Amino acid sequence: MTQTAPHEDDPAEAFDAVRRELSLLRHALEGLTAARENIPDYSATLAQINKALGLHAQKLDMIQSRPAMEMTPEALVERIIASAQTARAEDRTMLRELQERLSNTIWHMERMVARGRGATEQERQVLWFGLGGILLGILLWSILPGAVARSLPVSWHVPEWMASRMMGMEQKEAGRRLIISAREDEKKR
Repeated sequence: MTQTAPHEDDPAEAFDAVRRELSLLRHALEGLTAARENIPDYSATLAQINKALGLHAQKLDMIQSRPAMEMTPEALVERIIASAQTARAEDRTMLRELQERLSNTIWHMERMVARGRGATEQERQVLWFGLGGILLGILLWSILPGAVARSLPVSWHVPEWMASRMMGMEQKEAGRRLIISAREDEKKR
């Protein structure tokens, strides 16, 4: 007698296995009545069959006690739909969080770029203000000393002192040279 071990998870195969064993048992009993004269002792085989039937009964009870076996197809579909909705809700939450993080990261990057542009613009302004300050300083340096020298008392002889400094000579020598150049200019006219 060959016994096939049914899969634990497939109730149809388990029922088929039980039917086969019952069919074998029925054939064995029919064979016993037909051959009464030379009846062998089947008690060991029957004990094995009985044991196998007990195991199969336990397996069937275990299969029937599973929640999926108690559910109708409609209830199973509803449960699958509920599980899918829960998974989609979790996915939506995760996507929303990722979008917020991405938006924050982009915002920070934009601020950094704007800050960099601001620094470049500020450097450019400092350069222009510096150049403007230098030009203004040159202009003031060329106008202001003459205005200040003319506003001081005549007895201080500041214009004469400035002229001698400009010419790089002593005041007397610079005065003589100015007088000579003034006479030459008058002759040319």
